[in-house]
Amino acid sequence: MAKQKELTAKQKEHNAAIKTFKASSEVENFYRYIADNNLRTEAYELMKVVLEKIAPSKKRSKRTLQ
Repeated sequence: MAKQKELTAKQKEHNAAIKTFKASSEVENFYRYIADNNLRTEAYELMKVVLEKIAPSKKRSKRTLQ
């Protein structure tokens, strides 16, 4: 039970950190720059590449019957 409370506390901290990051002035300025210069498709493609690189790959395990 204590581990579950600790996990939820960590999740709340993580969510708060993400919200703080998204609300920072630098990120808002970056979003505004993308919108003002019609770079949405380019930004989307870049984010897809980045997410593919940082996401763990799903490896299929080959199970052999013995």
